[in-house]
Amino acid sequence: MNKLQVITLLTTSLGWSLGLSLGLSQAAIAADNGIYLGAAAGSVESSVNTQVVQGLSRNFEGKAGAYKIILGVRPLDWLAAEVNYLDLGQPDSNNLAADTTALSGSAVLFASMGPTFELFAKGGVVNWKSKITDGATKLGNLDGTNPVYGGGLIVNLLSLSIRAEYEHFDMDVDSNLLSLGVTWTFL
Repeated sequence: MNKLQVITLLTTSLGWSLGLSLGLSQAAIAADNGIYLGAAAGSVESSVNTQVVQGLSRNFEGKAGAYKIILGVRPLDWLAAEVNYLDLGQPDSNNLAADTTALSGSAVLFASMGPTFELFAKGGVVNWKSKITDGATKLGNLDGTNPVYGGGLIVNLLSLSIRAEYEHFDMDVDSNLLSLGVTWTFL
């Protein structure tokens, strides 16, 4: 994932969010604690090295759309535990493709930037599986459990939160996800 793309998404989201929060400043308050549920969609960039997959003739890098379902519990203002189901799409490049799904669990730390905005960082593990193909030929199945980390910006509007997020999945199918999503906190 290009650093310029990450900065562009975060600044665009921040500008949009700032305008929205200024217009709704009476309704915007700090995030609720409790159980939250949400979804996000974005773009994933994945790569596979020839040393990882037998029969892979060249290194592979591709991009695709991706989405995730978010379930978390936030017992404290500064701490949450989160589980995500991820479909990291099917990035492809010159007939090579990696179809990857995953389940991740992370601890999330929050830093308030006033009543509406928060920065967050997360780290944990991801359990993943991927099918690697070259056209119609299946080259192999990969799976494993590896580290995941990331962070982003949240805009809170009562129980609704809008979040721009970057995540890196340190897997054999090395992946970077840039997403925009929403969560709803149930008290």
